[in-house]
Amino acid sequence: MIYNYYIDKRKNNKLDDFIDIHLEHPIETTNYEYLKVKLCDFKFLNNIFNISSTLMNNQFNIRRYSKTYTYQFGSELYLSDEGFFDDQNALLVSEVIDTTLNSSKITYDDLTLTYYNNTITDDTQSYWKNILSDTVDNTNRKMEVIKDTSFFEFETTNNEKITSLETHFYKDSYTGTPVDVVIAFDRYDTDTDQYVNIESTTLTFQSAGAGETETYTFTYNNPIATSKYRLRCTTASLPFPLYIIKLQADKQIPIFDAGTIDAPVEHTITIPDGFYKSSNFKTTLNDLLTNYNLTASIDQYNNKLKITNNNTTFTPTIDDLIDDNYQLDLIIPNIPNMLENWGITDSHQTYIPVPFNSYYEGDTHINLINLSKIIITTDLNFQNKTHNEIIKGNEIHRGFGNILAWIDTDDAPYTCIKYRNYEDLSYRIENKHISTIRLRFYNEKSQPLNLDNSLLHLQIIKYQKKSY
Repeated sequence: MIYNYYIDKRKNNKLDDFIDIHLEHPIETTNYEYLKVKLCDFKFLNNIFNISSTLMNNQFNIRRYSKTYTYQFGSELYLSDEGFFDDQNALLVSEVIDTTLNSSKITYDDLTLTYYNNTITDDTQSYWKNILSDTVDNTNRKMEVIKDTSFFEFETTNNEKITSLETHFYKDSYTGTPVDVVIAFDRYDTDTDQYVNIESTTLTFQSAGAGETETYTFTYNNPIATSKYRLRCTTASLPFPLYIIKLQADKQIPIFDAGTIDAPVEHTITIPDGFYKSSNFKTTLNDLLTNYNLTASIDQYNNKLKITNNNTTFTPTIDDLIDDNYQLDLIIPNIPNMLENWGITDSHQTYIPVPFNSYYEGDTHINLINLSKIIITTDLNFQNKTHNEIIKGNEIHRGFGNILAWIDTDDAPYTCIKYRNYEDLSYRIENKHISTIRLRFYNEKSQPLNLDNSLLHLQIIKYQKKSY
């Protein structure tokens, strides 16, 4: 007697990795009978992604170490003759004369120095002298300072914080009573569009008949970043010409420590479920690895996957004290098809470092075929158990049962996979009473498959035992 079962998986077990066939009437045998099971045919639409949560090959981790820096403020020489004048005190940069504004301007790097003097009326002349040098020359390198008509401005495009301004002022020989001269150091306030005084000082020239130099260093203890500074004399009338013969400044800079490596954090990267070939696999990885500055590529000759660490040497700034990608490690799950996807063989380790300014490369070619076979198993008790040497594909591996069919699935995605039992294979079973038959579906890595569509024809055949 033959019992036929025609099953559409979508009816009762659409989203399961099994089919339960509930027999309308249980099948029972006597001592003179036995049963065989036969899968006659099977068909399903090949819509099983080759990378998916079902196959457990769609997630990996990145262990990321960051490095955090701290700083304190220090200072360095900012306004000097470097770049402006050579060792012979000759001007290295162009001097821009504006006779309308009575100004002479020189620029080096991000710093522009402007000298205003109402005597600047000839754009063929040079008005700047090297008063920016460490050494002073009160004969050949001096520039006049007069209230409102002769003063200095220096402008920076980086809004530097000047912390100190060293000045040397000189007057030629003069005999008379001591003279007080007020010198002001100002900064430009963009909110008010006006100059604001940082500090003023009074220099007293004794006027004993000889040439005389007075020095003063202006300090700015809590500097505010600004684009422009000014140095000027605010004394209205002087009985002698006043010159500046040295002008240098320090700026505030952050001094960073060597940094502290922070505790690592593991980030889970999920590859969207889908059908992948080498090109879109690489593209997808690159999209997912952008935040880590890692790049995936596939060698055109050997199909090895390479992950390149593109992070460059990190330079901390006040606004960015954390090197997010100080050290990066890949964590690829120890799952056979995941390792095959990445071309990782015997070299697998828990943490795979991706060296700074270098790369990690797989041991062999990538393999994105994760479903070469569909294995249909049953919970029926075969008289001759199937011999299963199937690798374990994940931690939820369970007992296989007995294999009914081993079906090729090497066809293109979204084509029908068909099996027809042309060899008329059937298997004797030991069951004496059957009310439910469960069929399960696996790939060749023993990973359960949730087929959302399939049609199959199953037979239970009752035979009479031969008597001798």
